[in-house]
Amino acid sequence: MESISFPARVLRKEEFLPRYIVVNPEYVRGRTRAFPADVMLNDAGPFRRNIRPWGKGSDVFFFNLTAPQCDEARLGTNDACTVTIIPKG
Repeated sequence: MESISFPARVLRKEEFLPRYIVVNPEYVRGRTRAFPADVMLNDAGPFRRNIRPWGKGSDVFFFNLTAPQCDEARLGTNDACTVTIIPKG
């Protein structure tokens, strides 16, 4: 799988939980398990993240973001950004 870019929104369920990005299944075709990737948020990064299946009957994937990564990318909860995923495995 080659790198792929797509628009996304930085999400967070609760203030004490990490932020995350949802990855629609068409962006990770053929994947069924978690995989390592470098992730760019707009022009910030790359950040090493694990892209994981959501599970619970959903076909979407997601990855968490740390507070320092969000700070470096100048992104907060609900901000829109362009995500680029460069699979490493």
